[in-house]
Amino acid sequence: MVINMNLKMRLSVVLLIVCALALEIYAGAIDTEERQRGDDIKYVAKDTITLWYTDEALTDYLSSVALTYYENTDIHVELKLVSGLEYLETINQNSLYNNEYPDMFIVGNDSLGKAYLSGLASEIKDTEHVLTDSYFCETALNAVTYNGRYVAFPMYYETSYLLYNRTYLEQIARTEVLVEWYEARADAGSAGVDAENADDAETGADAENADSAGDDADAEDGADADDWAESLLLTEEEFLASPVFAQRVEARILKLVPESIEEIMNFAYEYDAPENVDSIFKWDVSDIFYNYFFAGDSIQIGGPAGDDPGVIDIYNENTIRCLNIYQDLNQFFSIEADTTTYASVMQEFIDGKIIFTLATTDAVAMLEEAKEEERFAYDYGVGLIPDLTDELAAKEVSVTNCVAINGYSDKKEAACVFARYICATYSESLYARTGKVSACRYIPHDENSVFYTIDQAYMLSVPMPKVVESSNFWVELEMCFTNIWLGDDANLTLKKLSERIKKQVTGEDMEEQYIEVTEEEEETYEDEGAEAGTESE
Repeated sequence: MVINMNLKMRLSVVLLIVCALALEIYAGAIDTEERQRGDDIKYVAKDTITLWYTDEALTDYLSSVALTYYENTDIHVELKLVSGLEYLETINQNSLYNNEYPDMFIVGNDSLGKAYLSGLASEIKDTEHVLTDSYFCETALNAVTYNGRYVAFPMYYETSYLLYNRTYLEQIARTEVLVEWYEARADAGSAGVDAENADDAETGADAENADSAGDDADAEDGADADDWAESLLLTEEEFLASPVFAQRVEARILKLVPESIEEIMNFAYEYDAPENVDSIFKWDVSDIFYNYFFAGDSIQIGGPAGDDPGVIDIYNENTIRCLNIYQDLNQFFSIEADTTTYASVMQEFIDGKIIFTLATTDAVAMLEEAKEEERFAYDYGVGLIPDLTDELAAKEVSVTNCVAINGYSDKKEAACVFARYICATYSESLYARTGKVSACRYIPHDENSVFYTIDQAYMLSVPMPKVVESSNFWVELEMCFTNIWLGDDANLTLKKLSERIKKQVTGEDMEEQYIEVTEEEEETYEDEGAEAGTESE
């Protein structure tokens, strides 16, 4: 009986050991699987730092970066997705009264002034010299500057640019180049020039008439004069298949991309739009982000870095002239501000109903997805925001999302190293994983070369200002644009806006001296342009 009891006890002990080993193996397998997935797990790390963010689209990407960083450094980055409502207030409250605060956080550059003044964004000690033009353009560096100090690392940006239907422009270009070729052949034939002297015919007086669609063909389209001359000996079928034709068509497409609002107007007057096209030019006129370029070159808020409350220049002659042009476009293009949205405009562009529009960085992924799903049957191209006229320049606005280091953190150095890593080192896959375009320079855009132009648009943009005293400037400016679009006097509306913003900044009432803009100085467009410029009704 004693023997049986001992045997049972031994068997029980063995069974417990086997179960313990099985549980340990299972836990190890689960841990390995979680590490491979990049889940939020408990790391055995030599240190832990915390990053807060508000955009769920970043979650998978940040998890991947954090896992890679841990594998390289043994430092665990704890991620926390939080609400964007009262974001800075929550960080400040937690930093002051409990230990659940971030060591670093992702924030828009327009909030950096408030963050810095409240002690949440500390000055960056750029020991690795990352905050230089070797890594970031001037726009990005200005975006993270406050009172002459760098207070964050630029991570990704948003700005606007010109988006156009390349298929429609190519159709125009092909027709124009073919007509040019026929006229050059006819002129050469009427002049009695043989094939060997066709080059002389092209560069003579008759050739000048043949190229009535534009400047000298050789200069305009970039084709070598000898190649053009030889092309006059080809049949039409041979010419259409030749490199000369393709080269001239490509150059003509680029020439058709408008560099000013005036050129869009001229295009609208002259272009015989296909039946499917409803609008030559249409954009979301209700959103200041897409409207700002009209006044962006003449309005000054906060200076280059957007942080100087002493620089407030809203009411001036150029701004008045620019917004008079903006108002006239309502008559020309008849865009309803209360029913037009960015989403509706993009859908119309996908449907081929719009030739030119203004878009943000998300449009590229949107169009590529529509192509894959066979909902977008066209090619597209991107260009820089057009100026208003030869004399009145345009400048779009940009928002740069940054990684700031919490001034209350006791791990600022470790947080700074990770922030530098995520913004300047580990950023090539950012767009592919999140749809966000890295602010770091020289990121290769092998997936889509249009981003080189979008990067250039960002470089030319003005960062959204961070003057704390004028924090509601964008709301006020959007209301100003809306009222002017609907018919309010641009001069008086801008005057009142300037007076309100200056009062907010200085705390004192002030009255701007009325600026008289003569009719000769104003650019106006007649109402009859509406039919030419909007609907092919």
